[in-house]
Amino acid sequence: MLYRYPINDVHIHLFDPKDIQECVDMVNYCGYEHWNFLACTLVGGKFALTQNLLCALMKLKEGGRCQAFGSFHYNGNEVPDADNLLAQIQWFEKAGFDGIKMLDGKPGVRLRQDLPLDAPNYDKMFSYAERTQFPILYHINDPIEFWYRDKLPQWAVEKNFFYGDGVFPHKFQIDDETLGFLHKHPQLKLCIPHFFFISDQPGLCGELLERYPNLYFDITPGWEMFENFAKDREYWRAFFRRHSNKILFGTDTFSDHWMETVTCLQRVMETDEHFVAFEENCIGLDLDEDTLRDIYYNNYYRFITRMDKPIDVDMVLEYADTLYDRIPAGPDHDEIARNIDFLKGEIAAFR
Repeated sequence: MLYRYPINDVHIHLFDPKDIQECVDMVNYCGYEHWNFLACTLVGGKFALTQNLLCALMKLKEGGRCQAFGSFHYNGNEVPDADNLLAQIQWFEKAGFDGIKMLDGKPGVRLRQDLPLDAPNYDKMFSYAERTQFPILYHINDPIEFWYRDKLPQWAVEKNFFYGDGVFPHKFQIDDETLGFLHKHPQLKLCIPHFFFISDQPGLCGELLERYPNLYFDITPGWEMFENFAKDREYWRAFFRRHSNKILFGTDTFSDHWMETVTCLQRVMETDEHFVAFEENCIGLDLDEDTLRDIYYNNYYRFITRMDKPIDVDMVLEYADTLYDRIPAGPDHDEIARNIDFLKGEIAAFR
């Protein structure tokens, strides 16, 4: 076990069924008591369409250790209307999923969809989530450095994460749209990961966490936030103590560099070491025990209140049959169909 004691990870991705065992090995190595699979149908990759099936399967396989956040289906790049999104979130809750993962606020997705995050399309769905306290983990924005070419870290240059060409909406516009839907839905149980990419604005961080009673941030890297924490370490140590009940632990794994990620996070949380992580200069926060236990453990149960919600296998299998007509034409068509077949077979074994 890597960390001092069993902890919970609210932010794990898995994209290919062949990686299931390695993901479970990672969970065991880290000592997670519970972990949250975030499906993501909006990512690139041939198996994006089957993310909800893989998510449901992992919850079934893990026997209560894994929670499952489903991901909406959109019409290409078009966000569905309000009634459709409402019907989808209701289906996810009834089928035994534990929450929703959204990616609409990532700048590239926001550009493709060309719809403000506070548009009316989202209102019925958000109102339902607010009323039922069905949790949403919503990626919104990216680091401010990505809008300025001279500030891009090299890894972001290699991935072409530059948004300052005048085509993408600006970070501040996306921030403003976020405040717009929070104003309309102030009781929404919402986690904005990566500290909402506003660790360079500590006053705003505190104001938002205090204003919205069910708003959480997670500490999933972006490593730029840990470099920001290092610039005024004592301020941020006090901030984490003051807001310890509103910060969730997450890693954004499973990935090919998961070991480096989880090891660096452990150093940030539990030590006062100076080190470089993914080109960012970090100093460990060496947080006190009560703060660590909130972030590592307690807040997971505040955000996801039930650990025993069963997957409705028949509902998921019926949904799986609808995916064949959604497979895009092209060279990957047959492989995607085989992936649906495989996941259906694995899920059906839990009837």
